[in-house]
Amino acid sequence: MEHESHHHHHPHKTGVRWLDLGLGIAAGIVSLVSLWLGLHSAHSMEKLVAANSYPYVETGRSNRTMERDPETGAFAQVIDYVLVNNGVGPARIEWVQLEFKGKAMANLADLLEACCKQPRYDTVGLNHRGVVTGTLIPQGRELHTFTWDTPRVANPAFDALHAQMNDIKVSVCYCSVFDECYKRSWDSSKPESVDQCTRPKVAFEPSLSAD
Repeated sequence: MEHESHHHHHPHKTGVRWLDLGLGIAAGIVSLVSLWLGLHSAHSMEKLVAANSYPYVETGRSNRTMERDPETGAFAQVIDYVLVNNGVGPARIEWVQLEFKGKAMANLADLLEACCKQPRYDTVGLNHRGVVTGTLIPQGRELHTFTWDTPRVANPAFDALHAQMNDIKVSVCYCSVFDECYKRSWDSSKPESVDQCTRPKVAFEPSLSAD
């Protein structure tokens, strides 16, 4: 009975023990370096992709219009709170927190009750988003949470809120399309990287409903 023979290929040896050992060590080092370079390249690519999708959300407000009244020459009053994405990738808003004199407000109804104590019909002309959670702000775009132009007739609610805009502080937490999240507090100069946007006890939605 004939047996099929299998030929195994082994690295060629020089016959010099120390040289063979050195060549083996060198081959191992080359393999380790190649592996490190591959992992480093993959990590660098991940960082590059993340950098090219980095959102940078800023909170802003306006208390007067940009254009003067043609008759009086004065700037008209306005109440405008906005989120601006000045990054290079879209931002998904996870939550917004609005504080009035240190107390978190759940919605516009709570804010108007706290600052103005005016009935609902005094909110004519108040434009609001309704819901901001989950909203995607594209690169270079802005999201107006709520805006209130100067009413045509005297409105105590508008006047009271406008006079107390300095007592309103807005914070926001948002994520990139790769779920890299950032929190920006009203008193911070730049966003803080966080593992996730843990929702605060009282988050703000710009609606006039308590629901």
